[in-house]
Amino acid sequence: MGNRMPGAKVGTGHDEACLGAHPKLKEILMKPLLIAAAFTLGLSGAALAQMQPSNPAKTGLSRPVIQLTGILAKNMDVLQLNDEQRADVKNRVATMPANRKALEAETIELRAALRQAIVDGKPTTERQAIADKVGANEVKLVMMRSNCADHWREVLTDAQFTKLLEIAGVS
Repeated sequence: MGNRMPGAKVGTGHDEACLGAHPKLKEILMKPLLIAAAFTLGLSGAALAQMQPSNPAKTGLSRPVIQLTGILAKNMDVLQLNDEQRADVKNRVATMPANRKALEAETIELRAALRQAIVDGKPTTERQAIADKVGANEVKLVMMRSNCADHWREVLTDAQFTKLLEIAGVS
């Protein structure tokens, strides 16, 4: 045991002995690497993250009835989309999620206003007006996804659309 480094613990690996006595040195050295890896992964998924629905449990919004665009964007090769179809998918991905997210944000704000109106004991008519707006927005959100399904039904061949439904697990 005469070869043991001062401060090294018995039974620890070579790394701990070489890094000296500072217990957090490995964490300090690994932190920049972990941050760089997380940043890289975050950038690669940024475009697809736009297509992701809000977390209903977190936002209070209803769970989407069907979600096809994100699955379609991830499976263009599997579905053997032609150049025109690919361009349509890219255009939808560039525009539609932002519209949906804006409506979701408005609906979340309305739900917060309704919650506050309930807490404050506002008149039923005022609460009903806010609830009606929340309901109308929820219908719009559901119909956005429904309209997307109709759009993809027109853009894709019957075989591609059937395969998309199969991949999405809704066939």
